[in-house]
Amino acid sequence: RDGRRDVTITRSVTPVCSHCDRPIDTTAWYPIVTETKEDGSVVLHSFCDETCQAAWSRQ
Repeated sequence: RDGRRDVTITRSVTPVCSHCDRPIDTTAWYPIVTETKEDGSVVLHSFCDETCQAAWSRQ
């Protein structure tokens, strides 16, 4: 090693609704749906409210 420290940069990312792309207020409860892909990986879909969750589920 050349004496340099490895630095991990962490940035804050505001989650957005999977249906309408609006920012989600994470200080309150919000709905999440899990989806398991064919390869076994799991995807979390977050929504700003139940209306957007229902609209996304109907697609």
